[in-house]
Amino acid sequence: MKKRILALLLTAALLLTPALAYGGGAVYSHSTELADGFSYSNAVSYDGEDRYETYVLENRPGSAVYPVYMACDTIYGGFDLNEMLAYAESRGLNVVAAVNADFGEYTGVPTGMVVENGVYKSSPEGNNAVGFDSGRAYISAKPEVTLEFENEDGFSYSTAHLNKSRTGYGAYVFSEYFSTVSTRTSGGGWFVRFEVARGEDLALGGEVELTVTGISSDGGAVPIGEDNLVLTASDSADLGWLRDAFAVGDRVTLTVSCPDEELAACDYVSGGGDLLAVGGRLTDSEKWNSSITGTHPRTALGVKRDGSVVYYVLDGRGAHSAGATLEELAADMLELGCVDIINLDGGGSSVMALRLPGSDGLAVVNEPSDGKLRDVASYILFVTDAAGGGAQRVYLDQAGAYVLAGSSIELGFSAQDRGLRAAELPGAVSASAQRGSVSGNVYTAPESACTDTVSFSSGGLRGSGELYIIDRADSLSVTDAATGEEIERLLLDAGESVQLEIGLSRYMREVLCDLGEVSFSLGGDVGAVDANGLFTAALAPASGELKIECAGLERVIPVQVAFEFSDMRGHWASGNVKRLYEQGVVTGVSAAEFGPNLSMKRCDFVLMLYRAAGEPAVDAAGSAFGDVPADSYFASAVAWAAANGITQGKSEGVFAPYDTLSREEGFTFLYRALNALDVDHVDADPALLASFPDGSAVSDWARVPTATLVGMGVVSGGDSGLSPHGSLSRAEMAKLLDTAING
Repeated sequence: MKKRILALLLTAALLLTPALAYGGGAVYSHSTELADGFSYSNAVSYDGEDRYETYVLENRPGSAVYPVYMACDTIYGGFDLNEMLAYAESRGLNVVAAVNADFGEYTGVPTGMVVENGVYKSSPEGNNAVGFDSGRAYISAKPEVTLEFENEDGFSYSTAHLNKSRTGYGAYVFSEYFSTVSTRTSGGGWFVRFEVARGEDLALGGEVELTVTGISSDGGAVPIGEDNLVLTASDSADLGWLRDAFAVGDRVTLTVSCPDEELAACDYVSGGGDLLAVGGRLTDSEKWNSSITGTHPRTALGVKRDGSVVYYVLDGRGAHSAGATLEELAADMLELGCVDIINLDGGGSSVMALRLPGSDGLAVVNEPSDGKLRDVASYILFVTDAAGGGAQRVYLDQAGAYVLAGSSIELGFSAQDRGLRAAELPGAVSASAQRGSVSGNVYTAPESACTDTVSFSSGGLRGSGELYIIDRADSLSVTDAATGEEIERLLLDAGESVQLEIGLSRYMREVLCDLGEVSFSLGGDVGAVDANGLFTAALAPASGELKIECAGLERVIPVQVAFEFSDMRGHWASGNVKRLYEQGVVTGVSAAEFGPNLSMKRCDFVLMLYRAAGEPAVDAAGSAFGDVPADSYFASAVAWAAANGITQGKSEGVFAPYDTLSREEGFTFLYRALNALDVDHVDADPALLASFPDGSAVSDWARVPTATLVGMGVVSGGDSGLSPHGSLSRAEMAKLLDTAING
């Protein structure tokens, strides 16, 4: 009765978990049939605060695409996805998709079971498993597999450990599939080497005949070698009697037993994590791995009642996707119709790749949380033996895209052959739209939000694709077409042009639109912008703004034309000032003048260093200097400089913000700020200053900073030397700072 109550409570808790994409929370969902019985879907959902992005492959019974499982080239050591795909291709496999599989040790050894193409390569070690056979998947709860050695005298010994990192408990068996180097064991131990008769491989439920060829107690690690097995135990396992039971020349039978006959019949077997559901019912969550029950990226596998298999990846740990708890993962997969669900390795390992229509290579469709591909222990690969035969399917390249209402976009079409490789379109494409219109290959969206279906044919092959028409976006970006950089403001010379690229997104997905839906307007006589988004600055100095409106959104970009200060034209530091001004590091003494020959004030130089560091948050009210008011324009900068050891002030509690900055003070401030500015440097020998006629005049506290900047090429000195006690001009400051941070 207690178990029944617990099950009901767990089911009730499951129903209260936030809805992910397939639990009713999807704001976007699109599916593509990649081959008969093999489809890919992508969904986005929100729970009111966080975003979630999910990727699903579904493999139905009878499909020409089927899963295989591979633990890299050897059990020891992992591969990233690209390495795995290259390895699989070298084995002659036509891989059309892939997901990460079992958890792995830090050595890359899979935590659970490994069977590849019928060969038993690694033991389950008390973990759950999933087997693959003829496209179907079978989940096994903690299968037991034993290896029993029996010699001619009737002595027998059983162990469960195959190709796992050796511990101090029990005996371990290593085959050639573990590592091409050695057993990778360490510390004291013994080894019994067997030669495998006829080179047979281990198989679940199989037997192999062995001959003892060597016995050693040297410890450490030993090579394994082709057609050999090694039985070993560490000294701490206290199994010396087992070693002594064998003698060189003994004939031994090794039997691999797997009571789960359905698992034993599978050609491929992967280990896995917790069983989240069995028969459509949630398992006891108190028995799940508590170290991973929190919110993380996820990879999981689920089996439907009809035998279809769902391979599920959910991104996490990023703004684009928050991840999920195991309870939320289970709820989403139950909504997908899965009845048996097993969790696989998630976190930074979660990855899904597939061959998209029109492409020969595989593309990673999710965003791994490490920001790059991680080496993982094993993969489930989806392969097909079908090949060639010309185009078999045609696709709309833009299928699943958001399109702004009223926009006209150019459509593209692709074809794939039986092996899901890119193929030539079999003929001219004829297309029509259910709600919008198609002329040639140009699609014009209807004026209101809806889902539109584009139907098309090519050489007798027919296809269709959905477009999602929206009338509002939630983000508008403006970038420079030449550099791809986001434009926050335009600082242009007279007559200079920049091609604007307008980007729209909804729920962080791109929205396709044409520039006819974009409205440009100018405030001030700053130039002109044409219908294609080419902005050309006026021929005279001017200030104003560019307003861009589209899809209910508005961006206002400040514009300054011929912003070069009037007193910097032709000046030796004009380039330095221009770069720093564009970066928001320096400003002028007025709107028109920079004041290059004016002496730097201590407060202004510290302010410029602070801006160059990105203006990190700091408690300005906590300044240790009584002459720096909390409401002064430089208060935060001085507080930051003091906190980072850039300045200690002129005396106790005195910063002297308006005092003129000497050159050696400026050198020292800049030197102390290099770490905060992420500028690599190595302290130089003060003896370097001897090359300057006034090098000996540099104060002791400034000698290392000055020498270091000289060694970096930031300080070069003048005809009279370094002039360490002279005042630092604003132009000199600009050259120093620009050289240090921009090179």
